[in-house]
Amino acid sequence: MNRLFAACLLVASLALSSCTTPSARDPDSLLILISLDGFRWDYLQRYAAPTLRQLAATGAHVRSLTPSYPTKTFPNHYTLVTGLRPARHGIVGNWFYDPATGESFGMRKPESNTNPRWWGGEPVWITAEKQGVRSGCYFWPGSEAAHEGVRPSLWLPFNDKVPSQDRVDGVLAWLEKPAVERPRLITLYFSAVDTAGHKLGPDSPAMQTSITEVDQSIARLLAGLDRLGLRERANLVIVSDHGMSPIAPERVIFLEDLMDVNTVEVEATGTYAGVRPKPSTRTAAELAAAIRAKAPSHLQVYERGHLPERFHYDHNDRIPAVMLMPDDQWCIEQKPGWPARAANFDKGNHGWDNATSNMGALFIASGPAIRRATTLDQADNIQVYNLLCVILGITPAPNDGDNRLARRFLRR
Repeated sequence: MNRLFAACLLVASLALSSCTTPSARDPDSLLILISLDGFRWDYLQRYAAPTLRQLAATGAHVRSLTPSYPTKTFPNHYTLVTGLRPARHGIVGNWFYDPATGESFGMRKPESNTNPRWWGGEPVWITAEKQGVRSGCYFWPGSEAAHEGVRPSLWLPFNDKVPSQDRVDGVLAWLEKPAVERPRLITLYFSAVDTAGHKLGPDSPAMQTSITEVDQSIARLLAGLDRLGLRERANLVIVSDHGMSPIAPERVIFLEDLMDVNTVEVEATGTYAGVRPKPSTRTAAELAAAIRAKAPSHLQVYERGHLPERFHYDHNDRIPAVMLMPDDQWCIEQKPGWPARAANFDKGNHGWDNATSNMGALFIASGPAIRRATTLDQADNIQVYNLLCVILGITPAPNDGDNRLARRFLRR
């Protein structure tokens, strides 16, 4: 009963806040949610990004947005738009196995991106459409799948070959439509910074090129909004999904040094590893204990159901039975084919503990509904979905967040 009462209070407070924001009173207002994949929180100070810096200084800025664990692209993009942690919405990694069906999800598999059974929760574009607000998704994980037969009014299958400026021009073309056809909610995704972070590492001077690209893309969008006479109606929420850490082949732990890999199913390697004991070998608890006995000090080993509570990464069978979690900048690999992989090892990666500073993400908001020059040192990314709903004046679906960002950042 107490939980029900608390939930009712949350919905009521969200509805009240939505009624007191400028955008909620303006049926022609716009909300553009922009992802700069892999844009670490401190890139804003470390690299030249004049457009983003100006928006952060004059609008709302979370200095470091804490992602959900694991700090991977698909789990966190979907958390941002549902307000649910990965264990709740079901996208528990970029790649994972579902024992209920015997099938594997893969971020680059079209059948994974379009099959609604993988995607739990309710993303904000579906929340909007159900309440009469048109939406358009110019790329976003989860936007290619229908939800109970509902889709965004406009959407595109992901194509990373589309240049950043063309993505902006595509959004502006949607905004040129007549008002009755124009989406009020738009998502826009940029991948350049993440790609550069992986290939070059977060500390490479060449990172500036990718950051300039996305910064100029935001400037192009703002200029287009001015040209269309929509700048005064447009609220921009700019986020990233995670940060980036440097990696090197010298900082690698091999699974074969920890276990007999013939007795397990390996479901993930990299910045974390996940394994399941094969049937009739040993229990997950026994496997975790055996691995822990051989683990170096910079590796933590957990049985599913026994991870520290702060990860909120339990109670979903899609999570591997045993999780191996190395310290920041350490990776877990397998020995077969290693020399060739080591020669082409990336310079950067993400996926570690979400409390690690290098995993911190970006949050900037600007527009008529947003308070000016307001900052927070930290917020969790589960809070973003409710903020989006309040800006749009719609009632959020049940989620793990609350109304704190709306109270802090929205004008009354």
